[in-house]
Amino acid sequence: MKIEDVWEYLFAVALASLGGLARLLNRKNKKPAPWTQILSEIFVAGFTGLMMLFVLRIIGVSGAYTGLLCGLAGWLGPRVLDSLVKFSEEKTGVSMTEKKK
Repeated sequence: MKIEDVWEYLFAVALASLGGLARLLNRKNKKPAPWTQILSEIFVAGFTGLMMLFVLRIIGVSGAYTGLLCGLAGWLGPRVLDSLVKFSEEKTGVSMTEKKK
């Protein structure tokens, strides 16, 4: 792993975290969120952005599109993670979801 990769990962996580924070600040309910909720939402947003970066590398997207899509992934959070699970299942043929009984 090169140092440039580390900076790219950190940049993707930062953009996604900002996206998650922006969504949190833009919500309709103006009651202050507890710190635990704020931190967990920022963490999920950052994780989502990092996973999005990996997918973008797989499909060959780079440059400004990477920043845009990582930020949007942070904004959308868990909804993007669900889509990334489907993408991964299609690419690998391995089911990652629980089967309903």
